[in-house]
Amino acid sequence: MGIWSLAATVVKNEDLVPLIGEKEVLTGSDTAVFVHTMMARCADLDDGYSHAMGHPGSGLVPLLLTMAQLYKKNGKEMITAIVAAYDVYARLGEAINPFMYREKGFDATGVCGAVAAAALVSNIIGADAEKTKDAMGIASLFTGGLIEYQNDGTSGKIMCSGWAALNGIRSVRLASCGFTGPDAALEGKNGFFQAFKGTSGRCDMSKVLNNLGKDFKVTKIYFKRHACQRGLHAVLDAILDLRERYSLIPAVIKSIDVRTSSFVHRLSNPNPKTSVGAQASTQFTSAVALKYGRMDSEELVFKSFSDVEIQELVQKITVTKDENVEEYLENNPTHFCAAKVILETYDGHVYKIWAPVPLGDAETPFGWDMLKLKFDNLVAGTPCEKTKDERFDLLKNLEKTNDINMLFRL
Repeated sequence: MGIWSLAATVVKNEDLVPLIGEKEVLTGSDTAVFVHTMMARCADLDDGYSHAMGHPGSGLVPLLLTMAQLYKKNGKEMITAIVAAYDVYARLGEAINPFMYREKGFDATGVCGAVAAAALVSNIIGADAEKTKDAMGIASLFTGGLIEYQNDGTSGKIMCSGWAALNGIRSVRLASCGFTGPDAALEGKNGFFQAFKGTSGRCDMSKVLNNLGKDFKVTKIYFKRHACQRGLHAVLDAILDLRERYSLIPAVIKSIDVRTSSFVHRLSNPNPKTSVGAQASTQFTSAVALKYGRMDSEELVFKSFSDVEIQELVQKITVTKDENVEEYLENNPTHFCAAKVILETYDGHVYKIWAPVPLGDAETPFGWDMLKLKFDNLVAGTPCEKTKDERFDLLKNLEKTNDINMLFRL
């Protein structure tokens, strides 16, 4: 088949609709995936994988739901596809991180997410091994995502998962039409691992295939308790612990010093201008958590921008790079949230707390009760609230579910 014939076939497969008014809009599966991935990232309550960095679920789960609905998959088939996709994401990310992220500023959510998305869609549509290889190879050639958005709170963060998911979808379409991907797309001389290893040159490919099919990486993901940058979660856990233990309120706080590594120190920003910036600000999120006893919604972030008490509290919070914490991180690279919080009150009390790992991590896992609480909070005020218990039970027993349509009914 000629190259123009291939291109024409791809165009026919796109989900486009005619002009509506004076604007042409994209609709169908592509838009559903992109919009829902952005919603997942806006909330900043998605999952993650410490060893690989980034947030596989915010891209892969909306993609899974869309594809499973289109191709009428049952719960067991959905689980098979998502487990395989998480393995791809995690195994690639483990090889190139934390160096790719810390040294070169690439976002694993976009980089690893695109290849994993191609694997997921290939599984859902029943592509054979050769077509799956081609799709994953094509996705790896055009994957990316930079974390510069963290420095000014702009919108790149909420689009990263969607961009990766669309890359995966389109790569599968191209492979289905006859386009090919490199056989050595990952390990080749000019392939994925070479491109994304850190500036130090560190990249460990030796474990990519270790216990493949036996050690499923999805079992080691973390869940977020707080609606903000994961690097801040141990800090917020520590502050909430002190707040509850000593019945602290903003009025009694003289100062808070967050002593941490350079990884978290970069998130020192007492004056964020956007909601994304606020979710990546140690001072702002700490102030919100201390006043309200939670930091679990974007609505709370918006509300706090105009809160005078929050602004006053922010000015009392400092973030200090601590060499002891830096050394600890070098020896425990997956504990990238680690921090010591020192809180002083006006009456002279000084409280200190060390938090190496936040709640929700593989080492400090959520139970079903915590997941149910998080689920209930997320669907509160939506059309799904009335049937939240039924929906949660369906998800909890997904492997036994043949009809997943309830997930999509309002």
